[in-house]
Amino acid sequence: MTTDAELQDNVRQQLDWEPLLGAARIGVRVSDGVVVLTGQVDTGPEHSAAERVARRVAGTRTVISRIHVMLPKASGRSDADIERSARQVLQWMTSLPPGCVQVAVDRGWITLSGRVRWVYQRQAAVRYVVGATGVSDRIVSGDALVPPPTRPQIDAVLNWRASPDPATPAATRALDRSAGAAPA
Repeated sequence: MTTDAELQDNVRQQLDWEPLLGAARIGVRVSDGVVVLTGQVDTGPEHSAAERVARRVAGTRTVISRIHVMLPKASGRSDADIERSARQVLQWMTSLPPGCVQVAVDRGWITLSGRVRWVYQRQAAVRYVVGATGVSDRIVSGDALVPPPTRPQIDAVLNWRASPDPATPAATRALDRSAGAAPA
């Protein structure tokens, strides 16, 4: 079993190896396997990377992040500029239907909302919108938007067959099998 001191050292070493966190100033405390990250980073992706690194270290029970994202003063980006950039990124994403994700920005924090059909679409939208203090994900995705398949749809999928003879219609092959005849 890993002690808290060993876990703290392991998390620090992993943070040092993470290329995205080269200049990040992150402190690590551990108590009973609970890793607490503190400090300051310059971007949202650095914040996410620090949490991800701490979670993957063996012995970590949970991660509490008290890391603050402080955009460099040199960025000087207004909320309108950040919103315009985020909308542009979403428009460029071929995996998202146009207009399905809305963007709002308040003091550098982006909130994404809307509806997408698949979870990967939601994850991509959140992953690629960067350049802000952080991103809130209020996008609805997945099963709530996809109706369950009907019995005829399931039957049709189960009856799909690769045709050994492209000239023989699938319906004829299915009839031959049901009558006990060998497939053509």
